[in-house]
Amino acid sequence: MSKTIQIKGAPEELRVLLTASAARNFRSLNQEALARIKMRFDLEALLAAKIEQKWIDEAMSGAFRRTSVKKLTAIADKVKAAAWGDESAGAFLANAQENEKVS
Repeated sequence: MSKTIQIKGAPEELRVLLTASAARNFRSLNQEALARIKMRFDLEALLAAKIEQKWIDEAMSGAFRRTSVKKLTAIADKVKAAAWGDESAGAFLANAQENEKVS
């Protein structure tokens, strides 16, 4: 079941561009607008998938960046300090560091 979407306040330049593109692609104005909207969502999904795949590839390669680890550790420390208060977070971090030295 299709629904109607109205675009209000579209500049005349956009209408002219869309009309010209529709003519080039042998589509109605409505078909061209829908095709362009769908193409944009497809492109965004493709780009997001490529970025996610890059992260997966980096993680699987074992090539860690020291700066990334340091930044993540600093962020985790701040979160712990905010969640448990400065004193208990400090004690927690000291215990965690002691446990790392023992292992």
